[in-house]
Amino acid sequence: MNFEKYKHYSTEDFILDGYFCSWVSHPDQESEKFWKSFCENNPEQTSIIREAVLILKSIRPIEENIQEEVLERLFARIDSTVAPKRIVPYFWLKAAAAILLLVSLAAVVILSVNNKPRMPLMAAEGNLVEKGKLILPDGTIREFDDENVQIVHTSEGGLTLNNDTVACEMKPVKSTGVRMNQIIIPYGKRSDITLADGSRIWLNSGSQLSYPSDFGTGSREIYLTGEAYFEVAHDPSLPFYVYTNDMKIRVLGTKFNVASYSNDARTQAVLVEGKISAGRNRLISRPVELIPGERLTFDREKEVLSKDMVDVCLYTSWVNGYLVFEQENLTEIFKKLERYYNKPIVVEEGIEKITFSGKLDLTEDIEKVFGNISFSAAFNYEIDNEVYTIKP
Repeated sequence: MNFEKYKHYSTEDFILDGYFCSWVSHPDQESEKFWKSFCENNPEQTSIIREAVLILKSIRPIEENIQEEVLERLFARIDSTVAPKRIVPYFWLKAAAAILLLVSLAAVVILSVNNKPRMPLMAAEGNLVEKGKLILPDGTIREFDDENVQIVHTSEGGLTLNNDTVACEMKPVKSTGVRMNQIIIPYGKRSDITLADGSRIWLNSGSQLSYPSDFGTGSREIYLTGEAYFEVAHDPSLPFYVYTNDMKIRVLGTKFNVASYSNDARTQAVLVEGKISAGRNRLISRPVELIPGERLTFDREKEVLSKDMVDVCLYTSWVNGYLVFEQENLTEIFKKLERYYNKPIVVEEGIEKITFSGKLDLTEDIEKVFGNISFSAAFNYEIDNEVYTIKP
């Protein structure tokens, strides 16, 4: 292969190059050697290559899920075996029931642990990119630098970015499987997205969202890394699913918030209006139903789901430009502020023992917000090379 061919390639060119795509998806000794040598000899192309790799890894085919009706029949069969309605008088029937139970449970455990639908996006943190990106199914990339961007899809297939029409260039697509639109929102920025079915999604800082251009006739499936608030258009014939790395959420039409940052200890779904069911993102998992005001939390360390009642304002206020806290430790608060303002914040030991309750206006500059917190939670901070260090 010749280096000259790639010296002036753009991100889109790399994405559509067969040899490059093959290296990203199935690297071998020869291709690894070639691209390593190319980067060493063309350092100005390194950042472009990294971006192209990120995008290619984010648009992988999606595995088909087991239908919920099949799962319900399986769980019902297991439940009836665990608790039979009548006493079986014959030993061989009891033995057969025990074997069926063990086989069914083994299948559930094995599939639940070892298999889950793959996310069609890579869980990259929002501080890896400086500008927001809208990536179309043909690989076309539209960048934006606005703090708040509006993206609107119409039922006729149109697309606008901050009221500017975006045309898909219809470049040849070399990969197979379901191809997705993807939105990448860096730290310090937010996005308001209207889907073709009328559903609205508010995407928080440091988040990524993937969804097909056309939902088709089966279901509406969204893939999220980070945090988003959803207002889903009601359509009983098209169930709406939100997938994170840890959780699968099913809804017909409702309002809810999902937070699933890769560097957080928990994934959380909070229901504001309507009704949803949610569970682990496994091919086989029993969902839990939520009513308004309930939160479903997945603890990543303990691998446990739990449900409780909460004040939904604590989880949805960011959509309106402020944050509300109730006895929240400062470590978690500064993590949210770091994402929102895109300012590096280092928190020293001892800060996690200090809590804060109150409302923070995110339209104010970050140091003003620090001052508002310090009225009721004592701490100090220093600034060095635009890095904030928080001290007890």
